[in-house]
Amino acid sequence: MNAENEICCASEPQETKELERFKPYYTSEYSDEAWEVKIAMPGVEKSGLDVLIENEILSVTGLRKVECPENWKRLSGSGADRQYELKLDVGPEVDGSRIEAKLENGELAIRLPLKEEAKPKHIPVT
Repeated sequence: MNAENEICCASEPQETKELERFKPYYTSEYSDEAWEVKIAMPGVEKSGLDVLIENEILSVTGLRKVECPENWKRLSGSGADRQYELKLDVGPEVDGSRIEAKLENGELAIRLPLKEEAKPKHIPVT
């Protein structure tokens, strides 16, 4: 049995799949320059991702589709299609026009640069 068929392994008609919804695991770091968020999105392709910022809310959705050969039945729930959904309040200090997102090896890295006026400024003492 190859890795592609490990999840699907009976030759009966496939039942209608329900979409499982999950909040993905994520980490975030904040610096004087930007807020960086890394989100686990295993099995999600770039075409299945949507990253949106609106009203100071960062919304990320990703769809992982699992395809079984025709006439095969899924024997475990672990192989079901999965929708990842995450919403984060990024606040007014994020410069929405300079946000960068990169998907690599199942991890989505989002860099949210801060607006110049939101960055800390050292005040010289005289």
